[in-house]
Parts: sequence; structure tokens; C-alpha cells
Amino acid sequence: MLPLEKDGFDQALALARANDCDLDDFVQSQQNPDRVGKSGYPLTCNWYLPFFDNAFYGGIMTILRFAEYLYLNEHIEQRFLICSSGDPDQIRDQIIKAFPRLGEAEVIMLDSPQAIQSIPASDYSIASLWTTAYVLLKVKNTGLKFYFIQDYEPLFYAAGSTYAQAELPYWFGFYGITNTVSLKNIYEETYGGCAEYLTPCVDRTVFYTDDISRDREKKKIFLYARPGAPRNGFEITLTAVQLLKQKYQDKIEIVCAGGNWDPNDYGLGGVIENLGVLKYEETGALYRNCHIGFVMMMTRHPSYLPFEFMASGALVVTNYNPANLWFLKDGENCLLSPASASCLFDTLSYAIDHYDELDEIRNTALELIDREHSNWNIELEKIAGFLKSPDQEPAERIQFFTTNSLQPQ
Repeated sequence: MLPLEKDGFDQALALARANDCDLDDFVQSQQNPDRVGKSGYPLTCNWYLPFFDNAFYGGIMTILRFAEYLYLNEHIEQRFLICSSGDPDQIRDQIIKAFPRLGEAEVIMLDSPQAIQSIPASDYSIASLWTTAYVLLKVKNTGLKFYFIQDYEPLFYAAGSTYAQAELPYWFGFYGITNTVSLKNIYEETYGGCAEYLTPCVDRTVFYTDDISRDREKKKIFLYARPGAPRNGFEITLTAVQLLKQKYQDKIEIVCAGGNWDPNDYGLGGVIENLGVLKYEETGALYRNCHIGFVMMMTRHPSYLPFEFMASGALVVTNYNPANLWFLKDGENCLLSPASASCLFDTLSYAIDHYDELDEIRNTALELIDREHSNWNIELEKIAGFLKSPDQEPAERIQFFTTNSLQPQ
């Protein structure tokens, strides 16, 4: 077995052992609405989260934004259960940096069997990353259980053991809260679940347009590239920007941010400049300096970047992905490309050569953001209503002969 194969095996084996369930879990009812309010008011919501070290990343920031909304507008107390070891004060500090009004929320590390057995009771419980759903599955002292789905997470992995583990929670019987309509459709149509969705919005105090900031001569391209995230198509992206730099040389500047990695390690020295992890406000200023925002997404969510690029006045270039066509309209608010290096090179070249002629696309995109993606409260109010009063039965459970035999007679 090659070293990389051994590393992948070890990781998959560790996940298989750490995230498990038994047939009895598929027999037990996961929804107990009679427990909501049983302990009096205020109500409490337990969040099951993975460890995080930056509360401004898109997925975790959306979760915290919703938690803050529930606290301020629905008067529901928030508790964050981190399914990992670590320092709870570090997590609390990150939360306060992004959402100071959540400063009084309790943070508990679920770093041992004893900690899991001692989880405080709650009226609502919400899992996030698929691994946290396995923890919530076995929790019995709560009312309603939800799964906050922000991407189709099985596609984070090759078809295999971990893919199967990431898919199984869709059958756990939790209500779904999904980030985009595409994920709602998957949860309901493929897995028989019941869900409500939110549509991503942007903070217009951070992401806004300012054409004065852009160089009139040299075209600046923001590239979202992460070597450790296969869903962003790093290898195809790498090849496309190498071709682009060969053609345009000093007429273009390519920058990226969002991760600490060295372009020289990937043959990109002199091709792109990696700015590392920026402060949230700094990303908006960077996008306003860029003519083109280039990101690829191979899963079932467009990511927040196209929304932020559009709000900042940058021309969006991304790959064709049927799951995201509800938002990304080729030639209308962005330029779409087949996911090959040469096709992306041609599309980016067209964007560079015809940038001024494509003003209408940028303006249409900006109008769309202002009209439909600038008010978080509308989206959060909708899913808060669903949290309090789901109007349908939750997901259908997988039925097996052996689980049927375990049902009480």
C-alpha cells in the first residue's frame, strides 16, 4: 500500500470506528414534540458542531447567524456542543468575535463518553457536519431534532466507506434545514425527508461595489483555490491559471486567499499570490479590487463566493453545475464553463478580453444581489418558523427486516 493510500485508509478506518450506529437507533423515535417546553421557558437549542478556529467561514458563520437570530428574536437560549476535544474558551472567543451578542451562550466540549452522557436537556437540537449527526442520533433528552445541511457532504469523499457514512444521516429521521433549494430537493426527493431551506445572502456593509478601486490597465483575478478541498477542483484550476499566466504574463494579476499554502509547492510560483487567511472585512476590500472572481464548486452548493463577488462588482466565472443553475445564469449574471482546464482558460480569456463589454452581466448580478440576497432576516425568519412548528412528518426511516423485528409488538 502506498503512503498516501495508507493515510487515506487510516483516516477512513478512524471515521468508521468513531461514527457508528446500530439497528436499535433506527427503531427509536427521533422526534418528541411533547418535550418542547416541558421544562418551562425560555426554550433552549443545542447546536452540535465540529471544532472550528474561524467563525467567519461561510458555513459556521451561517449557523451562528441563525443562532443569534433565535436568541434575539425568538428568545431561545443557545448552547454550543463541540464534538471534539479542545479549549471551550477558544471557541467562545471565536463566536464573540463574529457575533458578540452570543457571548453568554454556553460552550461544552464533547470530548469523552462522560461528556456525551451528560449533555444538558434541550427543546431543540441541531446537528451540522455529518459526524455530529451520529452524536445527536443517540441523544434522548431533547424535543425536536434537526440537521442543518449546507452541502451534499457525501461528495466530499470518494465512493467508499466514508461516503456511505456521510450519506446515512439523511435517513436518521431528523427534520432538515438546508442551505439552498437544491439541498432541500435532495433531502426530500431522494431521502424522503422534510425540510425548509434558506437562500444565501451577503452582508452589504462588507461586500459592496466600488469600481474606482480597480486598475484600468492590468486585470486582477481572484482565484479561490484550496489544495485540501477536492470539491473546488484544485488540479483543473491550477492547470487553467498556468495557461492563463502564460498567455497574459504581466497583463494580469492572480491572487487567492482563504488558506495557508505555498504556491511554489504546486508549481504556481510567479503565477499566483496567496494572501492566506484574511479578516472578514478584508475580503470585501480585496474583491472590490478584482475584475474577475473565479471559483469552482463540484458539489451541490455554489459556495458563498459567487454571491460576494457579485455584490462587490466582480465578474463571476465558475464551472457549469446543474445543482446551482437556480442561481448562476450563464451570460446573464456570470460566465459558466465546462469543467476542463482549456475550457476554463478560454472562458477566463474571454472575460479578460471583453471585460468592459460584459458590464451588463455585472450590473444584472449586482441587481440580483440587492433584490434577493441582501436580507438575512427574511431567510432566518422563515427557518425559525419551521424550527418552532414543522408542518410535516420528518424523514422516513430506512426499514429493514431486522429493524422491523425489533419493533415493540
